[in-house]
Amino acid sequence: MKPMLRPRPLGVPSLSRTRFWHPASHARSSHLAGATSFNNTTVPSPDAKLSRPPTNPTPPPLSLLALPTLIRSYLVSAVSASPILLTPSLWILSLLAHSKLPFLQVEHNRLLHYIIKKTIYAQFCAGETPPEVQRTATQLKETGYRGIVLNYAKELVFDKASPAKQTRDDEAKDLEDWKQGLLKTVKLVDSGDYAALKFSGAGPSVVQRLIGKLPPTTAVTQATKEICDYAKDTGIKLLWDAEQNAIQPGIDRWTLDLQREYNRDGVAVLYGTYQAYAISTPQLLAQHLAIAHREGFTLGVKLVRGAYMGSDPRHLFWASKAETDRVHDRIAEALIRKEWNETLSPVKEQGTQKPTFPNVSLVLATHNHESVRKAVVIRQEQSRKGEELIDLSYAQLMGMADDLGTELIVAGNDACAATRAKTELSKTYKYTAWGSVRECLTYLLRRAEENQGSLSRTREGRLALGKEIRRRLLASLRWLDH
Repeated sequence: MKPMLRPRPLGVPSLSRTRFWHPASHARSSHLAGATSFNNTTVPSPDAKLSRPPTNPTPPPLSLLALPTLIRSYLVSAVSASPILLTPSLWILSLLAHSKLPFLQVEHNRLLHYIIKKTIYAQFCAGETPPEVQRTATQLKETGYRGIVLNYAKELVFDKASPAKQTRDDEAKDLEDWKQGLLKTVKLVDSGDYAALKFSGAGPSVVQRLIGKLPPTTAVTQATKEICDYAKDTGIKLLWDAEQNAIQPGIDRWTLDLQREYNRDGVAVLYGTYQAYAISTPQLLAQHLAIAHREGFTLGVKLVRGAYMGSDPRHLFWASKAETDRVHDRIAEALIRKEWNETLSPVKEQGTQKPTFPNVSLVLATHNHESVRKAVVIRQEQSRKGEELIDLSYAQLMGMADDLGTELIVAGNDACAATRAKTELSKTYKYTAWGSVRECLTYLLRRAEENQGSLSRTREGRLALGKEIRRRLLASLRWLDH
């Protein structure tokens, strides 16, 4: 496959309209005008300008993407931002995902299959077969992403109201199907990539144990450890996704027990997911950090804002988005700096001093430009001072936040060119699902429903996509004139 052209390493592009420049790249223009303070960190203001900008402008980060991808992303973003278009689109998607009529089932209707696969499926999903998945992963890596976070889209359908009807044979089949699906997934990714997993896919009996906060059965433990052993031996990392609040406390316990065993020698193999919109998250995370310090293992943290506000009780969440944003960013800062603060404060233990921050690995899974900007600034400050850097990766959903992802790629490339070394800014991943179009319809619908609020706030990304499309078209017209 022909490599895609990359922007020249002249400087670090803006994140949320803020420019970051590596001092080694522009020794005489390394300071920013109009900087402000963010929790004792110098943060460039949105209007900050370089005192001596480069003579030759750097191509925009979105120049990394192919034109068909840009156009498809723009159209999907436009639909997502329009309530008039989004509401009927969700209804149609739900109808196709749950319909029992043959002509509305994509596996029986070739025209429907073709339309969906070439549009929304291609935007968010990696492929139906292993070769398609590997082709998508290769394209993302050639674009500049460090790798992928791969999720198996197939979900077991069961009646939550009557789980007792399952026989032992049914339970065993559900568990085996779940294990084989996850093993297929981890075998599709490369060393350094991530696989995303859900305990609920193991079946109704597992869900009931999670609801009751009971330990996993021997069979569940054996199946889970088979997956974890493979991941550890091959250098793959596992992200246990957050789920609905009814089973999340059970998931937290199971995930922490696995981290005790596998996250040793300063390396995180498993990550738990912590949702910043939940009021209980700062205390829960502080407890887990204290346990990791006391027992000597690395805590793997995937930090998200949250995705179940539409289904979980409202009183469990912060009262406003502003509060959620503040908690998210202060937790991220505490983890990146390995320092307690007023949001993430240490658990008080009788007769002990303020506990030392444990070793931690962080996946910052967000589409929020401001949150990423703050994280980047802190990392730059730490790098300049020669401070210890935690293992940090950034992740966004494939098909969304391409402007943010490509900005991080170019920022990392510029820093690498300046320092001749790998830097943390280049560790940017895309989260995607694989499976048949039919299997992925449920994934696509759930993603759309979970992100309705954020999808309507994609104006900045859509404008960036439109600007890059216009730039390409104008460049083509100028070329034709010659």
